[in-house]
Amino acid sequence: MEAWNQTWNTAEGRKKWLEPDAFVVSLIPKLQEAGIHRALDLGFGVGRHAMLLAEHGFDMYGIDASENGLAYAAEWAKQKGQTLHLTTGDMAHLPYDDGFFDLVLTWNVIYHGLSDYIDQTISEIRRCLKPGGYLLCTLISTKHHRFGVGQAVEPKTFIIPGDEETSHPHHYFDQAEINRYLSDFALLHCADVEQGDPESYHWQILATRA
Repeated sequence: MEAWNQTWNTAEGRKKWLEPDAFVVSLIPKLQEAGIHRALDLGFGVGRHAMLLAEHGFDMYGIDASENGLAYAAEWAKQKGQTLHLTTGDMAHLPYDDGFFDLVLTWNVIYHGLSDYIDQTISEIRRCLKPGGYLLCTLISTKHHRFGVGQAVEPKTFIIPGDEETSHPHHYFDQAEINRYLSDFALLHCADVEQGDPESYHWQILATRA
């Protein structure tokens, strides 16, 4: 998405996206204990979570639509002496073999789109995960302060024309929709929390592939 590509091209745009989320950080011991080795950061942005996990010994892959984000993450990894296997691509068409990953992490990413596209993305995530593999993700919540703002393009899906990132469809989730979209996963953790700004509610989810 071009809005994010432009954001990642400036130091000011990248500033708030360089620190890993505290919830992801808190899960590192659990992921290590689970024997996770190879992981995908789907929609890695500028690489904050890919770098975090690489520094803790995970074999990290990443895919994102932004060439500017990839360039920054690759240089960051080089400076830190870490190896990240990064590529640009489409989250609904992942270029990896079936069962390739122990973990897919996708933070503030897979709710950007219409329902069919989200379904396809989740199907691709499931395909690329090993049986029993982990999904760590966020989904934007119907409690979010922007829910209902803008033009409805599908049920619970809105765009705000001319407002950069939100001019792309955002699909907002309640618990029932999470259960439907992730019906092939067992939910280990699913909490609707403020993420960053006040009333910026997102579901934080840890699940395993059935």
